[in-house]
Amino acid sequence: MTYIKRIGKTLPAVAAAALLMATTACERRELYVYQDYFKQVLLEIDWRHYDRDKALYPHTPDPGGMTVWFYPANGGKADHYTTAQVNRYETYLSHGQYEALLIDYSPEEYGKQEFIGMDYANTAKVQATPAEYQPLEDEKLYGASCYDKLLLRKQPATGLWTVMNQPEQMASDTTLMNIISGKYDHYIPYDERDSYQSTLIRQVFNVTPLIVPWKMRVRIPIKGIYYLYETKGTIAGMADGFFLAENHTSDDPCLMSVDDWEVFVTGDNEGYIAKTFDTWGMRNSLWKDYDGIKQRQNWVPSQATPEPFFVQCAKNEVRVNLAIKLRDRKTVCHFNIDCGDCVEVYGNQGASIIGNANALSVDLRNVLKGDDIPTLPYVDGTNGINFGGVVVPWQNGENAELNF
Repeated sequence: MTYIKRIGKTLPAVAAAALLMATTACERRELYVYQDYFKQVLLEIDWRHYDRDKALYPHTPDPGGMTVWFYPANGGKADHYTTAQVNRYETYLSHGQYEALLIDYSPEEYGKQEFIGMDYANTAKVQATPAEYQPLEDEKLYGASCYDKLLLRKQPATGLWTVMNQPEQMASDTTLMNIISGKYDHYIPYDERDSYQSTLIRQVFNVTPLIVPWKMRVRIPIKGIYYLYETKGTIAGMADGFFLAENHTSDDPCLMSVDDWEVFVTGDNEGYIAKTFDTWGMRNSLWKDYDGIKQRQNWVPSQATPEPFFVQCAKNEVRVNLAIKLRDRKTVCHFNIDCGDCVEVYGNQGASIIGNANALSVDLRNVLKGDDIPTLPYVDGTNGINFGGVVVPWQNGENAELNF
């Protein structure tokens, strides 16, 4: 009874306080909502440089899928999404600053390269994987003598350097995304709010994926070329991968397989061998004076390539190793040629960087002289140059009767 009496005594006071608040408030306010904590983000992707031939064949199809990572600027772990929407991709991000990284397809769809450290921007890297073929016997060609600096990986069973795969066709790009969240004091009158979507701020970012691997063409003069049957080889000292979010090659060198060389006869038992192959490019520290190639984010569509120039690294930074089997099918000649000072960047005035400067050249035809030119010894046998006959250059243009 005492408890009930106390409640009865307090009710008048509570009612009086409520009446006072209702009659003395400054003003009545409508209901408001604040701008949303998340932002609607739209990526517009232009694949015009996805394929090296797109400039010549604009209707070359875009990739069938892509993967996007969003890296928080505070160093947090990334979120990533794989999608078949390759021209426009829409998502929502909370307030903050991000870097978006985009590649064609997904990491799982590449068979000759691996993606490591992809959770964080400063470690996101694509790098070569070991080739199926590994050296077992030619230690002179594939062992320590291949490269006078320490490489990264050796085979536990043989102690020889691991031969890595060439990269596959691939394109990527990054874009810095400044996402500024709506403030909690950014009010919108309730009766003016159209829908939830109207409270979002859409930000649009343009992305232009560029080809990551470089084309490299190597040409080496040969004396005694009629005795050549087959050429295998490697190149040592090129980068073993590419840091995708930081837009530069690795500083770690690798030993890359370069087989099936072309043969060109230019004179009496003289000529050269040539091979065009894919590589991640020069190691990052070997670029000397052209930041527009070293740092791809500086590229703009109107930028033209300079005249050809040399990378200017030390001669022993890059080495071509050759194992040439002669026409007797059993004799093998080994040659190790240092050529770091001859690495040249392709240039073509008026052409875009992606079209032509994404290529390297090592042309030793006019560089090697005298005894430095690989010379093949005479061996018995009739089947040279790997197709059952000796190539003789056309010299006098004489008529010949052909009987079938």
